[in-house]
Amino acid sequence: MEPEEQAEALAEQTLRSTRERLEGLDSVPTAEHVVVFDTVHQELSGVLGALDRNAEEQE
Repeated sequence: MEPEEQAEALAEQTLRSTRERLEGLDSVPTAEHVVVFDTVHQELSGVLGALDRNAEEQE
């Protein structure tokens, strides 16, 4: 699999996972939303960092 295809697959997987977590917030007490938001933020930051590093390596 080409690096661009890998990056696209990672982005799609992350987006799907993020949507599922955010959609599940209705069943979680409001006090626990912050934990979910923090986790999603950390994961998105990690993926964006990985995609950025991948893009820099291809230049």
